[in-house]
Amino acid sequence: MSETAIKSDGAQATARGPSSFDEAEAARWFFDNASDLFTVVSPEGRFVRVNAAWTMLTGWSADELVGHPTIKFVHPDSHAELIASSRRLRETGSAINEVRVLCKDGRWVWLQGRSRLGPRGEMIGLMHDISGEVEARLELEAARRTHEMLAEAAGIGIWSYEPEQGRIDWTPDAVAALGLTPADIATPSQFFDRIAPEHRAKVMEAFGRAVERGEGGSMEYRVRGHHGRWLTFRGTYRAEPRAGGLHALKGISQNITDVARSRDKAIWSERRARRLIEDAPFAVGVYDVDMRLRLVSPKFLEIFKASEADVIGKSLDELTGGGRRRFVAGVARALSGETVTRREDRLRDAEGEAHCLRWEARPWRDVKGEIVGVITYMDEVTALAAARREARINARRLKVALGAARAGVYEIDHERESFWGSPEFHRMMGRRVGYDDVREAIWPMIHPEDRRKLYAAAAEWRRQGDTGAHEYDVRLCPPEGETRWIRVFHEVRRDPTGRPRKAFGLVLDIDEHKRAELALVAAERAAQSASEAKAQFLANMSHEIRTPMNGVLGVLHVLKRELPAGENADLLGEALAAGQMLSTLLDDVIDISRIEAGRLELSHEAVDPAELARGVVRLLAGPASEKGLRLDLDIVQNLGWIETDATRVRQALFNLIGNAVKFTVKGSVTVRVRRLGAPDDQRLVFDVIDTGVGVPLAAQARLFERFQQGDASTTRRFGGSGLGLTISRNLARMLGGDITFSSKPGAGATFSLTIAAPVAAPPEGAEAAAEDLLAGLRVLVVEDNATNQLVARRILEQLGAAVTVADDGAAGVAAARDGGFDLILMDVQMPGMDGLEAARRIRALPGPAGRAPIVALTANVMAHQRAAYRAAGMDGVAAKPISPTALVAEILRLSNNGASGAGASLGAFA
Repeated sequence: MSETAIKSDGAQATARGPSSFDEAEAARWFFDNASDLFTVVSPEGRFVRVNAAWTMLTGWSADELVGHPTIKFVHPDSHAELIASSRRLRETGSAINEVRVLCKDGRWVWLQGRSRLGPRGEMIGLMHDISGEVEARLELEAARRTHEMLAEAAGIGIWSYEPEQGRIDWTPDAVAALGLTPADIATPSQFFDRIAPEHRAKVMEAFGRAVERGEGGSMEYRVRGHHGRWLTFRGTYRAEPRAGGLHALKGISQNITDVARSRDKAIWSERRARRLIEDAPFAVGVYDVDMRLRLVSPKFLEIFKASEADVIGKSLDELTGGGRRRFVAGVARALSGETVTRREDRLRDAEGEAHCLRWEARPWRDVKGEIVGVITYMDEVTALAAARREARINARRLKVALGAARAGVYEIDHERESFWGSPEFHRMMGRRVGYDDVREAIWPMIHPEDRRKLYAAAAEWRRQGDTGAHEYDVRLCPPEGETRWIRVFHEVRRDPTGRPRKAFGLVLDIDEHKRAELALVAAERAAQSASEAKAQFLANMSHEIRTPMNGVLGVLHVLKRELPAGENADLLGEALAAGQMLSTLLDDVIDISRIEAGRLELSHEAVDPAELARGVVRLLAGPASEKGLRLDLDIVQNLGWIETDATRVRQALFNLIGNAVKFTVKGSVTVRVRRLGAPDDQRLVFDVIDTGVGVPLAAQARLFERFQQGDASTTRRFGGSGLGLTISRNLARMLGGDITFSSKPGAGATFSLTIAAPVAAPPEGAEAAAEDLLAGLRVLVVEDNATNQLVARRILEQLGAAVTVADDGAAGVAAARDGGFDLILMDVQMPGMDGLEAARRIRALPGPAGRAPIVALTANVMAHQRAAYRAAGMDGVAAKPISPTALVAEILRLSNNGASGAGASLGAFA
């Protein structure tokens, strides 16, 4: 405190009342007798004046302090704080700091000071001893760190749950091992989502009982951490009642992953060992270090005619009665780490009957590798001898069987240069075969074409290091007679250097079977070729039909946009609907052909199933309304976005709802969209429920066959090709689901379309189209058909585009070279230069002309055809007949990709 301030305060005190001290005496008395430490420090950082409290606390006298730098008496750890507080004092006029100060006796004390800047730049401060407070803080911090260290080391954390807030509060150490923060699992749902599926239901049930009934408890569960690893925790909790009948929970959570893993591994090892022993087909006995029998297999008890009660826990001396010296000595040697084997030994069972046994004793080790006992294996050699006798009998039987099966066996000994073949083998070869005939890997009696194939196969086997047995079908060329097919099973045994030592195998006469198989393969290829020819024919016919259809529908689209509402517009709407029906029929024929040929491919994208269903319902609302039907859409829950082929789902759904509207005379059609089963089940169901005529019982079994309907009369009464349900079911199965139905004649039907519906992220939305959406866009239309030229020009001009037309591919390339177009619409099939060649030549042009986006105009839009268009340099596809909406959607798609490659021309349009 400055003297000026002291005088000022003294003056005010005088004004307030009489005093026995004058102002100077009062200020000096307060300075000298205060218990806090008063200090005046020069601008250079030296003590100028101190009061007596300094000497009382630090032992330093005023003479020992005044004139000396303050930093001399401050602990090095506090130097930075002292310098920083001096800087703050000069900047703001006041400062607060905490520093450690040296006492005269060598002690260090903590002082907290409040300082102000004096009128001549000096620092005037008031400080007091806070050593006790700092020590308490440090002890508290040390205790906190110790607690955190112990909690982290033990994997223990604390948590609580208050039902009113609906939040779980975790201490940081409770979730540290998971790599999470308390906020990551602050709600029950966040916590449950990370519980392992096999434990989730149990944890949720226990949590619910604790909150609702106040039941405390303990349980073990696995939790998925941020790093993806699973950790095992044991949670112990108790409940405390709260208002409203609910209970708060308080508990601890301990990471027991290592303990659980070791426990589970030990249990698994024990169970596995016990299971292996119990399931062993031979006699197994396990002895501890005291050579007491602890575990036996059923075969052991069977051989020695004993029960577990007779042998378990007894020593080897008790079991042998002092005999079986070789066996007892072998077990003792195994305890020292040795493996002891006896090929044949005579041991007696509990009834005194002798058995010929082959046995082996091995040390039994724990997970640390320490010997904890001995395990013995025993086989009855008597049974093996009987098996040898049986093998000789079976060899004779096999000889008869090989003759009946027209099979021969052989053995080649390359070391002794000898060959043995069964009589049937020599008969199939047509002559006596010797070692010189088979010493080479590929036998000379095999057909030359098959020898070349075998040489190539053998080279591949050697390259892959495949030295096992091989099977191959080849033609045999006997000295006399026609070639015959045989099947050879051949195996080679090699020495350590890889050289063949022996080879043996079996040869089957498969001539009749092989010729029938080849005939079947030829027939299948012919059928496949016919199917592909049919598909190609339908594709060509599709193009020829769609070309005039494109003109008809395109003109109708143009006229409908230009004519005002009225009777003529209604007639155009009817004509468009009829044209769409014809187009749908053509699509059905093409689709069934593609499905049969295995060439129908799916294109997966993010889809909003609710909006998809609404769109189909809106399309069919008109026909339903005209018939006086109520068409309802029932979306049971929030379905989110899924990944599927929207076009094919829409096609199947349009067919099912269209059928329901078609076959329903009165009443309603309801479309329900729902998840199948559990909320996380990635399947979606579209139920189409109608009150129509139903499906006759006799027709239900063949309803999904091609060209089939409920009965013959429906074709005349309701129309249709009979392909819709066949195509829809095939599409549903390709989409990972199926179509099922239930129906009572006269009481309506329910058709259910099920599809796989993995979750997908919603795409960015597109802006709605406007009348002048293509304003300023320069478009080149390359089309050889005059009607299609007219349709494309009118549609694009109505949307504001400037259109130039080229009659063929060569003209299109020339126009693209000179025109500077923003977009090129290219017909694929044209006389002379087709659209693919024209696209390739345009892409070869220099500068912006070679980068203009190209959209293919075609009826052929399968995946492999789209790939061919992209390979030729095209950027997109618009299907014929041209739909204004579809064409604009494709242009919008290219505009959204304007930053990449050829799409840059549409950047301004985007």
